[in-house]
Amino acid sequence: MNTQNVTQSQKQGCPFHQQGWQKESWQKEQIGEKYQPFTHPQLEDPYSFYQLARNEEPIFFSPVLNAYVVTRYSDIVTILKDPAKFSSKDNLQPIGEYTRETIEVLRTGFPFVSDLVNSDGDRHKFLRAPFLKIFAPGQIKKMSNSIAAIANRLIDSFIDDGKADIITQFAYPLPLEVIFTLYGVPLETIPDFKSWGYDTTKLFSSALTPEEQVKCALHFVDMQHAVARLIEQKRQAPKNDLISSVLDSELTINDMVILLCGLIVAGHKSTSHLIGNALKVLLETPSYWQAICENPSLIPGALEETLRYDAPVPSMVRTTNEEVEISGVTLPENSKLFLIYSSGNHDENQYEDAENFHIQRFQNKTADHLAFGHGVHRCIGSNLALLEARIAFEVLSSRLPNLRITPNQQLNYIPTLLTRGFTNLSVEWDVAS
Repeated sequence: MNTQNVTQSQKQGCPFHQQGWQKESWQKEQIGEKYQPFTHPQLEDPYSFYQLARNEEPIFFSPVLNAYVVTRYSDIVTILKDPAKFSSKDNLQPIGEYTRETIEVLRTGFPFVSDLVNSDGDRHKFLRAPFLKIFAPGQIKKMSNSIAAIANRLIDSFIDDGKADIITQFAYPLPLEVIFTLYGVPLETIPDFKSWGYDTTKLFSSALTPEEQVKCALHFVDMQHAVARLIEQKRQAPKNDLISSVLDSELTINDMVILLCGLIVAGHKSTSHLIGNALKVLLETPSYWQAICENPSLIPGALEETLRYDAPVPSMVRTTNEEVEISGVTLPENSKLFLIYSSGNHDENQYEDAENFHIQRFQNKTADHLAFGHGVHRCIGSNLALLEARIAFEVLSSRLPNLRITPNQQLNYIPTLLTRGFTNLSVEWDVAS
């Protein structure tokens, strides 16, 4: 997307809908055949397609995913409320099949055990229990000063330049440093974990060539072994940090490795994409940026609206434990379902003027979007993500009030269904003489 014309597009309506797509042609064929979420133009703008799907075929089968796709808010919530019929067990299954070489690489890592996102019932409660106190709002709030210090230090490193790639220089490193501070881990290991985390996400949520599969699997295994070494170091010298706090739990070493790897990946990617997506939408309409600079109390509501409007976690997977019917569609037992949170968040039956961003939509009401999931599977780190993002925008808006998007740049969205964000966002500002 070229950001030069975005502000004018917003005056005309939702910028995601300015692509000139031929919706009529979709209606001549099955919706599922036209669903291509990993390629242009749906990678940049999935929302136009989802709007059509909600109206024409809200639950459809996708050959690309070999799964059913669920697009309406009410259907998604119904499924999330019934884990007995709709299991999380396949949440981390690949898009397509792993090659034999990829499987051999994965066998050099730790055996797969269920994670927070692909477990249900007692197993899910068991895995979640050791982390509930750590991620409780009162505990998370104690990190406010350290998060602000990290944000200010990152800005110090580029504020005199008058320009920056705000993704690589701020939005990515901020949540990574927060997670590693929480873990009690040296910050010099961040570059490796950033690379490993990116490839781990691709391994589970992108359509990859055999060569790409092997590369991503190798990096996933590298991350597992690095985390295992960190666990052993904490056993030898425990401190007041997250890893040390779970050593006395009943979690096995396999549990801890898989869970801690998952928290690193989810804990930094979703937050970094939230910051990036929010910056893009707020800077595209300068009056929004001016509003939060003048009134920082608007920031929490603006972040909630960003989570609805352009969710950093656009989908999750469920599998039917029996034959079920949803909205008149019969789904066979063991059917894989992609619940498209980002589509449900744009559902016109749930939100007025759903296709447009409204900075004050959640200012005086509780946010009911699906960006953090729903019910027992609501993201355990959501309080931390919102705190990090709030502080990030408080610091950015106070120190760079004349921040703006650099014109004529191409934004490259990451081709996965588990995260939505882009790899770069150039910004600029006036430097005081």
